[in-house]
Amino acid sequence: MPRELFGEFGKLTQQLDAHPTLASRLERITTTLIAVPDHQVPDAIRWGSETLADIPLTHDDGSTEPLFPRYSVHDIRIDPFAYRWTKLTQFFLLLKHHTAAEVIATAKANPDKLAFRSTEALLEGPIFGGHYFVPLLANMSPSMWGIAAPRTGQVIVYTFGRVIGGNGLGASRDQRDALQILTHHNPAHDFDTKVLDETQLHKAAFSEAVDWWAGRINNTLRDIFTPVTYVDTNDFYLPDAHQRWMLNFEQLVARVGAILRHPRDQGAQLMLMYQAMDILGDSIMGSGGIGQLMLPSRIRKAIEEIEEHVPDRIKPLIMAPAYRALEAADQVADEFIVSSPNPNATTESRLTHLWNALRNTTHGFNKTPEILAEHSCRLPADIVLVPAVYLLDIITDRDRLLAHIRRTCR
Repeated sequence: MPRELFGEFGKLTQQLDAHPTLASRLERITTTLIAVPDHQVPDAIRWGSETLADIPLTHDDGSTEPLFPRYSVHDIRIDPFAYRWTKLTQFFLLLKHHTAAEVIATAKANPDKLAFRSTEALLEGPIFGGHYFVPLLANMSPSMWGIAAPRTGQVIVYTFGRVIGGNGLGASRDQRDALQILTHHNPAHDFDTKVLDETQLHKAAFSEAVDWWAGRINNTLRDIFTPVTYVDTNDFYLPDAHQRWMLNFEQLVARVGAILRHPRDQGAQLMLMYQAMDILGDSIMGSGGIGQLMLPSRIRKAIEEIEEHVPDRIKPLIMAPAYRALEAADQVADEFIVSSPNPNATTESRLTHLWNALRNTTHGFNKTPEILAEHSCRLPADIVLVPAVYLLDIITDRDRLLAHIRRTCR
């Protein structure tokens, strides 16, 4: 942490300590782990563990017990290889559109800045790595089961060993939340927070889920960020394809994470879902749009394939958002208010047209499709979890991902 921020950090910690709510205690752990210098990280991790272990659960009779008796801590290191490979594509991308002489002249005019920085702001995920763990720790949204502190080349993850509510009780500390009541959003079905039966989970499931996820993310980053993945039929390197896949994966992870972190604003979640599905349909999955990917049959097939790669002990936890997404996709068909005038129409063909129409309205209503007259357009809250299903699909089936990338390069 820069020296000039010491004062601000001190004020923040004082405020958090003065109001010891569960949220403030969790934030105190993460902010401290982010702020301390490298040589103090081991001690800070131990302090965070002790703080988490000391948080009490108070019963109605006044007795207490530890709230998180099965917590775990994971010190995950981020290999710098991924970020280094992003610089390679930035080098080629700039030289594709500008001469070396122009780049050199610009570098001389701005000696304090790196010359090759094309799209660098969109590819900074591997520096800290924290956003790769949001789709995991928030996969029970609006509930949660862990926190993490990102540092340069390192992510420190604490799991609670249980699922807790993500929204606190009582008054918010953010004044803008007073405007929340003005936003009207009435889903067909609310979030399903009962899909996971914690009593049936192995006691190490949360901890093992983090280890499993870290391994899958590691493999996916190696496959997508390594330049040898992107060669044509003559084995020539394709920097454009390399750049495109890195950007698309980073944006997909960011959008899925944002969806899961903002259950209070379901309208914003839907907008983010359409963006994530565009990335999947048009670029990563190659399905030609959102319609096919939103069908229950397609989601069910993806789930069956994902389940083959997930260990049984963590399967209920990892697959929970996928099961919720499938149930929501089935529920969408219940909101058709009239039968189709087309005698050849099926439920799935109508759903395909509906999703294409709903996605297109993100650009504004113009020529309104007839399908919108047949449906209430009231969607279940869990429908926003569909992109998380396909993210799971990407990180679990390594061979299919590589085969698909190579096909796009031929």
